Order: sequence, then structure tokens, then C-alpha cells
Amino acid sequence: MTFQKKSLVDYLAFAFCFLFLIAGVLVSLHRYWQYEVSYVDFGQYDQAIWKVSRFQAPEIYHFIHKNINVLGDHATPSIFLLSPLYWITDRSEIILIAQALAVALSGFFLYDIARHVLKNKLLALSILVSYFLFVGLQNAVITEFHELTVMTLPLMLALWAIVKNKISLYFASFIIMLGFKEITFALGIGIGIALILLKKEWRRYGIITIALSLLWGFIAFKIILPHFSNGEYLYITDLPNGLIDKVAALTDHPIKRNTLLFSFLSFSFLPFFAPQFWLTLLQDYASRFMPLYFTTRWDLGLHYNAQSAVILAVSSVFGLRYLLRFAFVKINVNIIAFLIIINAFVLFRFILHGPFLLAINPAFYNHTNDFKFLNEMVEKIPKGTKVMTQNNLAPRFSHQDVRLFTLEYATFQPDYVVLDMRAGQSPNNFLGSKNVDGVLSHLRSNTGYKIIYKTADQFIFKRQ
Repeated sequence: MTFQKKSLVDYLAFAFCFLFLIAGVLVSLHRYWQYEVSYVDFGQYDQAIWKVSRFQAPEIYHFIHKNINVLGDHATPSIFLLSPLYWITDRSEIILIAQALAVALSGFFLYDIARHVLKNKLLALSILVSYFLFVGLQNAVITEFHELTVMTLPLMLALWAIVKNKISLYFASFIIMLGFKEITFALGIGIGIALILLKKEWRRYGIITIALSLLWGFIAFKIILPHFSNGEYLYITDLPNGLIDKVAALTDHPIKRNTLLFSFLSFSFLPFFAPQFWLTLLQDYASRFMPLYFTTRWDLGLHYNAQSAVILAVSSVFGLRYLLRFAFVKINVNIIAFLIIINAFVLFRFILHGPFLLAINPAFYNHTNDFKFLNEMVEKIPKGTKVMTQNNLAPRFSHQDVRLFTLEYATFQPDYVVLDMRAGQSPNNFLGSKNVDGVLSHLRSNTGYKIIYKTADQFIFKRQ
């Protein structure tokens, strides 16, 4: 049996999609159970999606805006497509499962894109392996919940639809993709340019794509965000002055250079041979690297590499198609496919140590048992009550009225204040009060609140 037989290669691809899904779900769920997710961003999106499932306005607590409709923070109407999940279950973990499933399904469509374009299943499998073993994509899956990670599915589906000449499905998927964030208008323009350059028959679709993207940019920035945020958009930052400085900003820091190196290396530098996607890739990395203050977007962590992974993978398909014009590549196609797979595996396993390795680490699962004491504390809070707590505990209360704690708790008048005083136990503690000891001391002296639960480090105060 050779790798060219349909049953073997296809089953390998489907099995790899399934394994990716299982690993993504297991790692994501256990990180949630280990209190490694925070109210910002997981809790906010969970709260908004859940409220819409109850036909309520998606209002959240924002650490700057305070009470705000989530659409005033980011224009993300497409995330509400997940709201029906909360008709099935009330467990917040469901959106983590949905996120891993979305990325796994995007791989299925990537494989079919590659199979259709390359006419070689082993090469298609090598692209799929590169995509799933890309550490940037894995980090996006296991880092809480983010709209751009879920967006990989409609984005990949749109590209699959254009390749398969399903134009109505393309535009439906593309519009859904735009609705996952206001900044997707730039990605949409890049995709439109790629379509114009890729194929003569796709040019008119590329022009329409660019027009739709510009329209979405106008609606998001001029209508949706101002309406729900009172005209204040928090994510505008300064850019380098001058064209030379802007270009230099793409590579002016070791983290940026490493990100570019390992991103392209993860796909065997194949995107270099697909110039139709260069502008698409440029807008992606420029939007991440040029802003002066958003340094968290520079590396392979968080969710910012999710859309990069899709563009890199699809451009790799077309890069390989170009290389297949050369006799040397045609003769050694199976060897090249294996080299691509080996390269992706070595980077994942030995150099970048991909986070999905946690899925086969028994110590990772055992660590979940270390948090039973926090579970016992959290379970003492009745549903439907107002809660003020820390960033890592707040996601457990995102289906009720919850705030990050501050010394101004009297304004909110929570029914319960829940504190975990162990050092370093509030991820992103720059949100809310930095003076945890001060809050505890203030509550102890407040006759309006009484301690109803206490250990060496955990406290629950109830309003009298």
C-alpha cells in the first residue's frame, strides 16, 4: 500500500484533525479547571455570548469603560453565532470546546484546498501537518477564548469555497469572518488582492471582497464602535513616523525577527513562493508589529497568530503549486512532502516545544487536582448573586453580575467578595486593584460585610 491510495492518506488527514481537536480540548479545559483563564478576555466573551443566548444585551464589565456593551470594546457580532450553545449547557467550558472544534474543522478544509490545488494527497497532508503543528496556532487554541481563533473556520471555509467555485458560500463565509472583529477589514482587503492576483476568473470576486471589506471597516469604526463606546476606541496607538521607520518596525526587535523566522520556517518557507499572498501577509504582520505599545502581539503566543496560520498555510499550498512546475520537485514530490512533515515535527517537538505536548503529560492532568480547594470556595457562591473577585476567579461567575475587585466595591455593592490571597494568583492583576491586602483590610473593618468562609489564604465576605 502506498501513500497515494485514497484510504490511507485521507484517513491520516482525518485522524490528524481528530487528534488536534482532542488535544486542543483537553489542554484548554484543564487550563480552565486550573484557573489559568481570566475574566479579560475569556470571561467577557463568555458573559456576552451567554447573555445573548438569554436574549439579553451583551453587556460586560470593562476595566476602563466599566459597564459597556461588548460591541463597544470590539465590533464582534459574529461571536453571537455561538450563543445557541448555551441552550444545550450552562457550562462556560463549551466555548473552549467550540473554539478547538472550529480550528480542527479549518484543518479539514485546508486539506481539501491543498488536495484540490496540488493534486497530490501526500503534499496536502504535509501542509495540514505544518498548520496543526504550528506553535502559533496551538497557542491561540489554548490561550483562553478569542474571536480571532474561532475566525479561522469561516476564513478557511471562505478560501475553500472560492477554490471549489462555491461563490455564494464564499461571500457568506467571508461576511461572517469580517464580523469577528473590526480590524478584519484589513485582512479582507489582503484576501481580495490575493484573489485578483491568483486567477483571472476570481478578479471580480476580489474587487467585491475589497469593497465589502472597506464597507465593514466604515460600519465598524464609524457606526458600531462609536455607538456602543461613546466614541472612545481604546486600541488606537501611535505608529512609527515616516515610511522608513514603519518598514523598520517589522524587524526592529529580536522577538519580531524570531516570530517571522519560526512562522515561515514552520511552513518550510513555502509562502515565499506565493507572491499573490505577500500583501496579505504584510498587512497581517504590519498590524501586529508596527503599533508602538502592543508588544504582546509580537511573539508566537496568545491568539494573534491564528489568522496568520491560515494565511501561511493557504499561501504554502499555492507556493507548492508553483514549485511543482520544476522537474526536480515533480520527481521527488514524496520526499519533499516527508521533509515538510519532518521539519514541522522537529520544530514542534524539539525546538519550540509546542503547548499541545501538555496533552500527553500526566503531570499536567494531575495538577488539576491541586485546585479542589478553590473549587470548594467558588461553589459556595449562590447563582444569580452579585460578585466581586479577582481576574482568575471571575470567569467562574461570568453568568451572573461580576466585577473585578477594587477599593470602590461599595459603589457596586456586591453580595459576595471572593479573594484568593496567595501570591501571584491573579493573572493580569494590573486589571482591578493592585492593592489586594488593602482591599482585604478594608473589608475586615467594614461592618457591612461579614466573613462567611476563611482559610489561610482564601476569604469570602457576604454583604449584610
